[in-house]
Amino acid sequence: MKKIIFFCLLFVSLAYVSAAQDKSKELYTAVLKNNTTAVETLLKAGADPNHIIEIVPGFPTSYLIAAATNNNVAIVKSLLQHKAKINWRDAFQATALHHAAGKGSKELVELLLASGADLQAKDEDGNTALTSAKASGNKDVVTLLELKAKS
Repeated sequence: MKKIIFFCLLFVSLAYVSAAQDKSKELYTAVLKNNTTAVETLLKAGADPNHIIEIVPGFPTSYLIAAATNNNVAIVKSLLQHKAKINWRDAFQATALHHAAGKGSKELVELLLASGADLQAKDEDGNTALTSAKASGNKDVVTLLELKAKS
């Protein structure tokens, strides 16, 4: 009897893990397609906002970084509301703030900073979000980050 109960519990837990992984894969697809409604639905259904995806072996990324790279403020807000790790680093040690600054998205940079993004975080080359913003040529983001660094 104990063996039957054990195998039933094992089966249920494996099914749960499999379902969670499916939700996480679906979440990544929704983030990439900028499908805000699907992202909200999947997060509410229990998809893990901190599940790490390897696009190419050895190059992990997070949903938050993918959404920041896509410049999708609504999806970034959703992920943050569901406790996405704001300072998680990709394979190059860049954070979502690095990516948002590099894209020149002032609104997204403001959101990430207001949510606790580390302004001083450095990627593997020693670059900060300010360095990324300067490289993108977006003066508004550069000014914002310079003012934030002084405060």
